[in-house]
Amino acid sequence: MKHFFSAGLPVWLTAIGLNATAQSRPAGISRKTLLEQVLPAVTVEDIRIDEIILAPGQGAPAHYHPCEVYGYVVTGQIQYQAAGQPPVMLHAGDSFREAAGRQITVFKNALNSQPSKFIAIYLAKKEQQVTVISTNNNTH
Repeated sequence: MKHFFSAGLPVWLTAIGLNATAQSRPAGISRKTLLEQVLPAVTVEDIRIDEIILAPGQGAPAHYHPCEVYGYVVTGQIQYQAAGQPPVMLHAGDSFREAAGRQITVFKNALNSQPSKFIAIYLAKKEQQVTVISTNNNTH
């Protein structure tokens, strides 16, 4: 399993009280870090978690997020590219980060025969818009 933008899911798990130590874990439960990321100094007042399904070949328009976004690909393959970065192919089981204000130029279901599903976790301020469709390709 690949990990992109190394190092954050445990950060938000800790924030919502789900960080258990190995000593307190019941037998039969395992834990695997999918992504760990040091957060910039921002105030998080709202955590929003969305399940998003992209139809075969469907892509999102160029956009950015005013808040930090963390994601996990549940099924399928997603072609992803942030401004100034090389393209990345995300597969089921991969996690990713979209930094606040960073232009996302490509986010597309790479499969033409089946949907791709991912979970997006938005770390926002209260009542903050979480996605802005871009009218140009500049980084915000």
